Amino acid sequence: MVKLRGEIYQELYELERDKEQVFSIKELNKGEKASLLSDIMFKSMFQNDERIRYSCRLLSHLLDMEYKELLSKIKLVKNDVNKKYNNDKNERCDYVAEIDGSIINIEINNNSSVTTMERNLEYASRLYAKKTKVGTKYRYTQTIQFNINNFAFKGNEDIIDIYYMQNKRLIKLTSKIIIVNIYVPKLRQKYYNEGIDSLNELERCILALIEPNIKLSEELIMGDKVMEDYVKEAVEVCSEESFGESYDKEVALQEQARNDGYEEGLSAGVKKGLEEGIEKGIEKGTVNRSREIALSMLKKNIDVNTISDCTGLSLEEIKNLQ
Repeated sequence: MVKLRGEIYQELYELERDKEQVFSIKELNKGEKASLLSDIMFKSMFQNDERIRYSCRLLSHLLDMEYKELLSKIKLVKNDVNKKYNNDKNERCDYVAEIDGSIINIEINNNSSVTTMERNLEYASRLYAKKTKVGTKYRYTQTIQFNINNFAFKGNEDIIDIYYMQNKRLIKLTSKIIIVNIYVPKLRQKYYNEGIDSLNELERCILALIEPNIKLSEELIMGDKVMEDYVKEAVEVCSEESFGESYDKEVALQEQARNDGYEEGLSAGVKKGLEEGIEKGIEKGTVNRSREIALSMLKKNIDVNTISDCTGLSLEEIKNLQ
């Protein structure tokens, strides 16, 4: 890439990955609920108008707005991002809501690849570019993206890292694009090294959403009625047969990726599960591997659009495999 003359800097994603306390999506044992890092669990608990209070509780710790006000103003909106070209694939953010004309985007990231991070930045940019008409003028939409990352970087000890567009004197060019990185492994390290009393309200909330251990989640919420309801409802959701089937498929894809040597490219959920592993396979010229993975996913009755997103194969190519 081209650099400015005389400028020396390091990009975040050049740092070495820290694998300590990275969470794995795995089969649930007695006394456990699915983690919010699970694609299926996130969709069940956050992409749901009837459960909007749970994402509101998390956001109330992150935004300068009280929970009740948030709950009265927030509205889930379509999570599709604008396509650049007519023949582009449909792309969906994990979570998009509107508050007072601003867009809130939450992304669950189990994959530490640069591709994943740049994709999220593209999502934020496209959401920002959705111009809103005010009177006779148009204005761009403030977009705040929260990345809940199941990875961390060595040399960066922050649990929460906030990025703005600003100069060396910290004067912001704009506050209409804000990226907030939340590093789950760093939070888990803090808990295991310093104990539950060292955690603030936000950290307790995130950990209760992420950790599968029900008893620990109940200890973390400390009488928070909304989060008490979350834990109870999360347990109920996990006991539903339809959820169990979807979750088992997700776990199977995770295990398949590990067995196939794609652990570095592992990502939670059907949509993201094999992204980097497939990317590496294509780079090595092993396109056949994508077809094998697509066939395996077809046998599990996974939606063809999801398979296309995961493998990079066209719908026509997938159809010919059947």
